[in-house]
Amino acid sequence: MADVFAGRFELLDPIGVGGAGTVWRAWDRRQQRLCAAKVLRQRDAGALLRFVREQGRRLDHPNVLSPYGWAADDDMALLAMDLVGGGSVGTLVADFGPLPPRYAAELLRQVLGALDTIHTAGVLHRDVKPANLLLEATGTARPVLRLTDFGIAIALGEPRLTIHGTVVGTPGYLAPEALAGATPAPSQDLYAAGVTAWQLLTGSEPPERGTLPARPLDAVDPIWDLVTHLTQPDPADRPHSATEALESLAPLLAEPLELPAQTADGELIEVFDHLPPLPAHTPKPTLHDPEAGDLAEGGPAAGDLSGGGAGSGGVVGELRNGGAAEGARAKGQGGMPAGAVGGVSVGAGRRGGRRAGVIAVVAAVVVVGGGGVALAVFDPFGGRRDIEPAETSPGPGGVSETATTVGVTPAAPASRSADPGIRAGQPCGWQLAGSVETAADGTRVECRQQGSSYRWVKVS
Repeated sequence: MADVFAGRFELLDPIGVGGAGTVWRAWDRRQQRLCAAKVLRQRDAGALLRFVREQGRRLDHPNVLSPYGWAADDDMALLAMDLVGGGSVGTLVADFGPLPPRYAAELLRQVLGALDTIHTAGVLHRDVKPANLLLEATGTARPVLRLTDFGIAIALGEPRLTIHGTVVGTPGYLAPEALAGATPAPSQDLYAAGVTAWQLLTGSEPPERGTLPARPLDAVDPIWDLVTHLTQPDPADRPHSATEALESLAPLLAEPLELPAQTADGELIEVFDHLPPLPAHTPKPTLHDPEAGDLAEGGPAAGDLSGGGAGSGGVVGELRNGGAAEGARAKGQGGMPAGAVGGVSVGAGRRGGRRAGVIAVVAAVVVVGGGGVALAVFDPFGGRRDIEPAETSPGPGGVSETATTVGVTPAAPASRSADPGIRAGQPCGWQLAGSVETAADGTRVECRQQGSSYRWVKVS
């Protein structure tokens, strides 16, 4: 029997590990469909605020993957998104190596289209890279990518959540001025898009520090001109917008995309389904589940938050065009059992419609502890309620940023007993860097950076 989160989401099987939590294939009882459910622990204010802010990135574009719903139960939180099964662009490059220029141009077009939408909405992604570009399983047909993971995205002009002297992003994709401490700007996302295009064309990982290798002497295709333009060290020398970059790509896009595409050695390029077979107990579509409750469209954040305590059901919400985030207490069994966030990476590879603005939603997240419930209300693109500066300690984050915390009634501290979902050597989110936990075998482990990723490492 699958575990049920907040009475709504049946967690079927883990399909990936993201920067801030485990991604599960889940069954949404309310919408009667499969979805991807990103589950994370609410153990520190920074991760909690990023969770709330990510769910507010409601962008409607065919190349953007944004959450459509959320839930909170005990010390866990969940974001529900469309299920995308074709792996990532990083997986594609690992599988096939350098991609044909016209095929790479098609992928770059979709990245730039997504960035054009979010930048127009006043949002900066700050972590554009192949691993955050998921692919629909289209086989040998035209590829379709989805820009995802808005966990460190910010709205222009909003307070940032990390501390002075640190840098947000992934080494190798960070613009030089970002490393130097410059204020986040759209040109930095464009730089990362240029590095991503370079990776598509070369099949190589970018160096974590320093400049990209020089353009190959035999690289004469027009897409290289745009890659060079996007990756200029001085942001003033890059395209001024994603729209301008798309215009530069137009002559190449005018040429037909030959499908099925082939690598230089004649191998057919295929975006195959990386998801394992569905578990035997997967539900089938039925009539609306009355136990999951319903939410009135367009209403304010709401929910029956009285009493209950931990384990009696969670709070769930829907993110809809034109409305606010809505919450309601779901009936049914308790939330996530201990250890349910353990997962495996998926899609490692054989070798390793409409544009809309941001919905300024008011997102409600519940922090439950010690039998009490505290409601944090957060408007990611406008006024904030009960947010005040907080003292911080060094950790991962962004340049020149001020840490903040939600002004809620403090909950009881999270238990530090052994967590069956943590083992030495497993990936951990960069938000947890410096956190010390007790692993399943009783050893103490700390989340530390290792190269461009973070892992749980044994500590004495």
